Amino acid sequence: MDKIKKFLSYIPLIIILCLLGLYLMYQNGYYDTLTRNKIILTNEQIEKFEQDIIDGKDVTLDSYVENSKNYSTKIGNVSLNLSNKIENALNKLIKYIFRKISSVVE
Repeated sequence: MDKIKKFLSYIPLIIILCLLGLYLMYQNGYYDTLTRNKIILTNEQIEKFEQDIIDGKDVTLDSYVENSKNYSTKIGNVSLNLSNKIENALNKLIKYIFRKISSVVE
């Protein structure tokens, strides 16, 4: 019976570690994708610039810099702020849990 209680006491820790791992994978993958897209866009613009120089065209900065449109809405901004607050609260909670675990282990 003691083994089952001991195992059940580790379940919350296992769940937290799984969620933390999924969160980190999500964040790293998302950032990598954004970076990769920026690099691809930059390389395409460099090739376009070089071809325009070879063709003798007039070269201006506006021809190669793409301005992204702002699609944010009030609801989107509110949900983003709420999401950031939840993320900060979870980060504090996880840090607190790990501090308690480390104090128990020591």
